[in-house]
Amino acid sequence: MESQLVPLDVVGVRIELPSKQPVVVLRGAEPGLENLHVAVLVGPAEANAVAMAMEKKVPPRPMTHDLLAEVMTRLGSGVRSVEISMLDSSTYRGTITLGSGRSFDARASDAIAVAVRVQCLVTMEREMLTRVGITPRTEATGQRPISEDEIKEFRRFLEDAEPEDFQ
Repeated sequence: MESQLVPLDVVGVRIELPSKQPVVVLRGAEPGLENLHVAVLVGPAEANAVAMAMEKKVPPRPMTHDLLAEVMTRLGSGVRSVEISMLDSSTYRGTITLGSGRSFDARASDAIAVAVRVQCLVTMEREMLTRVGITPRTEATGQRPISEDEIKEFRRFLEDAEPEDFQ
């Protein structure tokens, strides 16, 4: 079966609680997939690099991702697309494809930081997006967001949970 790449929107950078780990949030960009979100854990520097590019903030000197995007544009044929896939069960990876068709392996966070700068297509295999994407609870989806009380109740349950409680 041939894989089908679908476009993603880079929604932005958020902080995942309670770990306070930065994440880049991606969302399906096609009809029927727009409620599927993927959170890619990133480091603080990469989160800042993505956020700065999304806010169109230009530092006085080029940051690493700015330099990389500039080099690929000037020496290559520009960046055609970025694909996000799974490296293993908990780690995303990125593939940067140039206009020439040549591609390079990258950390997902670096690939996204470059994609935001050059405004290229970000993709993921449809099957993977439907497998790993989540639909946040919002009024738009007909569900109210999870309340702090519900989170506290769930944590209390987990503290006393036994393996049999999950069968």
